[in-house]
Amino acid sequence: MIKSIKENEGIHVTGLADLLEVTKGAVSQIVMRLEKKGMVVKDRDDSNQSKLVLKLTTKGETAYVNHEKLHQEFDDLIREILKEASPEHIAFLTDFLDLLDNRIDDYEKGKSE
Repeated sequence: MIKSIKENEGIHVTGLADLLEVTKGAVSQIVMRLEKKGMVVKDRDDSNQSKLVLKLTTKGETAYVNHEKLHQEFDDLIREILKEASPEHIAFLTDFLDLLDNRIDDYEKGKSE
């Protein structure tokens, strides 16, 4: 949520829900929690005063930076592990993860119907 707010400056709850493919209610609940933690604020949209846009606070910006740093460390770890792997092993792993991702998507769609 923090990453999406940071990387989509001026986004509002509906836009964030559409982007993340979740309900507006889910976004509102998480935004309320982030507001209570002092990471997000709602501000009036300059172009449409009836809309509220989401912005990160200094604390939210810090969380974003730390999150990105963690992802970079994780990516570096994966690259280190895979640098010795054969092309066949990498192809297998790629195919496996794609299949797993598709199956998880199918499972989630089945649960929501």
